[in-house]
Amino acid sequence: MGIASRVRQRLTVRLRSVRMLSTAHEVTRADDVQLRDLFDQAAPGPGWFGQHTGLLMEERFASPQKFRQAGQDAQRTAEALVQKVVEGGPAAQTVKLLDQLSDTLCRVMDVAELVRQVHPDARWQEAAEAVYGDLLTYMNGLNTHVQLYKQLVAALDGPDARSLSVAARAAALSFRRDFERSGIHLPPAAHARFVTLSSRIHDWARAFVRSSPEPARTPVPVDSLRTLSAQATASILQAHPVRRRSDGVAVVEIAPDDYTAHAILRDCTDPAVREAVYSAWQRGAPAAEHALENMLQDRRELARLVGFDSFAHMALDDKMARAPAHVDGFLQTLAVQARPRWDAAAQMLLKARQSAQTKVQGPLRPWDRDYWVARCAEPAGALPSLADYFSLGRVVLGLSRVFSQLFGVTLRAVEPQPGEVWHADVRKLNVVDEEGQVLGVVYCDVFARSSKAHVGAAHFTARCARRVDNDVCIESMPSGPTVVERDSMRLQLPVVVLICNFAPPASGAPPLLGWADVETIFHEMGHAVHSMLGQNGFHNVAGTRCSVDFVELPSVLMEHFARSPHALSLFAAHHKTGQPLPPDLLRQHAARRHKFAAFDLHAQLFMSALDQRLHASEPLGSAVPLGSGWSTQTLARLHAEPMFAGGPASSLLGYVENTAWQTRFSHLVGYGACYYSYLLDRVMAARIWSQVFGGDSPGLQSSVSPLDRRAGQRLHDELLRWGGGRDPWHCLASVLDNGSAPHSEIEAISRGDQKAMQIVGSWHLPDL
Repeated sequence: MGIASRVRQRLTVRLRSVRMLSTAHEVTRADDVQLRDLFDQAAPGPGWFGQHTGLLMEERFASPQKFRQAGQDAQRTAEALVQKVVEGGPAAQTVKLLDQLSDTLCRVMDVAELVRQVHPDARWQEAAEAVYGDLLTYMNGLNTHVQLYKQLVAALDGPDARSLSVAARAAALSFRRDFERSGIHLPPAAHARFVTLSSRIHDWARAFVRSSPEPARTPVPVDSLRTLSAQATASILQAHPVRRRSDGVAVVEIAPDDYTAHAILRDCTDPAVREAVYSAWQRGAPAAEHALENMLQDRRELARLVGFDSFAHMALDDKMARAPAHVDGFLQTLAVQARPRWDAAAQMLLKARQSAQTKVQGPLRPWDRDYWVARCAEPAGALPSLADYFSLGRVVLGLSRVFSQLFGVTLRAVEPQPGEVWHADVRKLNVVDEEGQVLGVVYCDVFARSSKAHVGAAHFTARCARRVDNDVCIESMPSGPTVVERDSMRLQLPVVVLICNFAPPASGAPPLLGWADVETIFHEMGHAVHSMLGQNGFHNVAGTRCSVDFVELPSVLMEHFARSPHALSLFAAHHKTGQPLPPDLLRQHAARRHKFAAFDLHAQLFMSALDQRLHASEPLGSAVPLGSGWSTQTLARLHAEPMFAGGPASSLLGYVENTAWQTRFSHLVGYGACYYSYLLDRVMAARIWSQVFGGDSPGLQSSVSPLDRRAGQRLHDELLRWGGGRDPWHCLASVLDNGSAPHSEIEAISRGDQKAMQIVGSWHLPDL
């Protein structure tokens, strides 16, 4: 029996009804107090004396020198495993060996990537850079190892392939795709071209991301800054030169950066100034446009080299969407239901302008949006902050309580050992089940500091869950405190790291989070719980190692709990008085933040569609050559397509001549042809929230609590426990197959074809 089945057995316990009591937010149990105080109080940090355990409880990571040695040892172990694979054997053994090989390298390489981002010691960073580079080179070599590939193909296509479990087959297919996307099946000349293109794409991508915006300088009358905040005005005047025109008017020469542009667009009353600043800000950098277009064209050639019509076809081949036409149908269907929302929002801004009795006539333009949105918020005045009710410690405690009621797992505060963490601010949590067994470890590096790279909020997998007692015996085998005995098996526990940038605790005051920050940590913990529960026995498809257009679903679903009045009642209380969060205040904040959310929805749809157009086989249409500036032409044409053109919002959200916003769209590098994933996962999560959890929201009170163990168990059994070891369409269909949807719809979803994408596109799209 596999590990996932045994985890399911452990979590299948007596279902308990959820009682929503007025005292649910109180903190009285010793474990709860310890968990809250771990984040709300300044920690003394781990002990720095005594025997060092090594980073993340790995003795081989006890120093930069040992870390370098660990990288070399990983390669030696990998070589021994390669020889075992090449010798041949049953299909199950081949897949097991390849998974063990991947884990051997990733357990060092993934930690090296983490160290590069968060470790404050330059010696550690240098060691991590070296280890990461060496292992990357080695892994690239393995991806072109013909004998490994042949043994894998024989395992998948041979007579004993039927012996592979669902998860084993998923892992094997993942390995095969990696091999073939490295051009291993190409003849020598074509493979050489593949290597050249891959290197060029990497270089162009780096040049694109590193290129600096080049806004044009534009003169702005100093008097037009008087309606900006005092801070914004002072910042602009200090950063830019002031001169007098021939007519005596004082003007400031502005090359608008993001801060300056947002301040002027939001508060400057002169539409001509806003237009000039917007156009200068969005002009686009020629160097960025050049790098982007070369990267896209090389991607297109590489995709055709390995047999695909376009890079989009190649990128989507193993995703839920499967084909560009499916993505287009999904986006088109979403736009049908979303367009009335952004048109209604545009009408509200038009009415606001009319009520203000300005002399300006004609349609609203892009430089008017932020200004009139801000004016619409002014009459209502400022609301009391929600942050007083969201101390970081209480939020983490709330997550533990939510996980307990849904899955029977809780978060436990643990003191790290000397040398286990890279900074004194890092907190350690064990994830335990109801029998007290540890399922995994979460390290929380959530406080801002100068030594941390600007990665934003992120989830790093330092070690994946997998079964190790059936490993092929090599001299260096997994051991230590993250390998445990359970159910007659030896299991490698998952270890993840959450990165955020919250303000650290001050003397006598806990860190306080805004509502968006609460959603952020719920989102990242959604990834963490996926890693903890997605234990299917195989490293390569464990937890969040699944399709990029599926991986965000659990984390986006957790955001719904961050907005649920029932869930918030478990922990949201004033950090000084202990009074629970007033429901009316929550509803007022929700109504205000969603008033113009349709504009964010438009932006996500537009970026998803632009990503598809830029990665298409013929971005400008059949037989149209791609000259310099073709990406800007594609941008302008998309604005004119029926999906976005026409209606009250068309001019407000339309294209402005001589601008090139796509040069700022850095996600084109990491999410090439897959940016739609954000919308797809959001729609699927909303469907699960409403159909499986009967979810509530600040504006929709419900007597039915989403904190239902049966619903949580269903999510675990049909989706979370599989990680990437099962077709995500089958996971989605199984979760939703609870009697609330027609059987014909469930069957159509499970097929995962174009109709399935259109069905998902027809589901209710929540505000972003």
